[in-house]
Amino acid sequence: MFVTKDNYYNETIFNSLKEISEKDSVAFFDSYHEAEDFIDNFIVKKQVPLDLIILENNIQNKRGSNFVHRIRYDNERTYSNLDFQFHSVPINLIAASGENTNAFLKEPFFKVLENVDFNNLHLYIPEFSSSVKIWRKGVLDEMDNLGIRYNSGEVDYSYYFSTERKKNVNTKILSENFKKFPRILNYDWLKNNDRKIEIAIDLFVKELKKATRLNRKRAEKKFHKLFNKFPFFLKRDNYSNYWHEPRFYYNDKEYYEPDFGLKPNFNQKTDLSILEIKLPNEGFIKKTKFHRKPYSTIIDHIFQVNDYKEYLESDEYLSNIKKVFGFVPESIDYNILIGRLDDKMADLSVFNKRLRQINSTHINFVSYDELLEYQVKYLERIKMLKIL
Repeated sequence: MFVTKDNYYNETIFNSLKEISEKDSVAFFDSYHEAEDFIDNFIVKKQVPLDLIILENNIQNKRGSNFVHRIRYDNERTYSNLDFQFHSVPINLIAASGENTNAFLKEPFFKVLENVDFNNLHLYIPEFSSSVKIWRKGVLDEMDNLGIRYNSGEVDYSYYFSTERKKNVNTKILSENFKKFPRILNYDWLKNNDRKIEIAIDLFVKELKKATRLNRKRAEKKFHKLFNKFPFFLKRDNYSNYWHEPRFYYNDKEYYEPDFGLKPNFNQKTDLSILEIKLPNEGFIKKTKFHRKPYSTIIDHIFQVNDYKEYLESDEYLSNIKKVFGFVPESIDYNILIGRLDDKMADLSVFNKRLRQINSTHINFVSYDELLEYQVKYLERIKMLKIL
């Protein structure tokens, strides 16, 4: 969460934080009141994970210390699947112009930064990542006190789940609910070690080369299998849940079946992402001299995704949609994984022009190389926030 005085800088802030977050992983607010409402009605009410709160001081003549005190002195609320006490969440303060950071030494912030030029916000990424690592290290320490052993992505709960487990262990981060009802902490930063992600990347590259070389029909099913084996390849730290081939029934027997549905961490931009998998060797624009246009298969894919769009945006199927996802999305983005980046970029202006002409700019075409780059950056973030 980022609480700032002026939402004019949101895009600048997001661009500066790309090294540690993706587009749907940052929630912006321009008042403490809006941020508190989001915490109450989304983070706490829906028990959503949250890594870090960053806020400017002195917003609308209100001080950040009042905001942090309301959080730190509240021992009742939990978040993130009832696993953690909300008063433990890391909070960083950005001091206002002219303020001395020493004045905040007694305040319960993880870090206090001097007034920051948002164009240089990327220089403070070490401070932000340090706060997250300090909090996560606290989780590991408390797990260890409870008898849960952790070693580079391998977590041993055997003692904790036994009748001999330690009782009445005091914790400041792990919730009373977690101690009362022992369960596995289901977080990628605990489960996914570097090697697991590297293996997934290697397998993806091998499948990509094979599919490009052999040019077999239905080869996209190989990628379905890979993504189901390593869900983080699509989810990364940008999505909280995914559905493989959800069925959209439009009568008793017939249905549409998009390849994947993904739920973003926060729903400020989109509630749901639809992803359709196509082949990496498919082209975008025909290599003709005049009136250049997309390949007919691209048009077929557009019609296919537009059928999903029409279904998901129709009041007729609301009950079916809720049955599939557990909620009715209000804002949806549509994506097709297809082709290679060089081919996409070679004729991008022509391709975008044709999409505009057929009113299909709502579909985002992602190349296999771009998906690979997303995964490499995810690995870099995992390494950046690695504790042990």
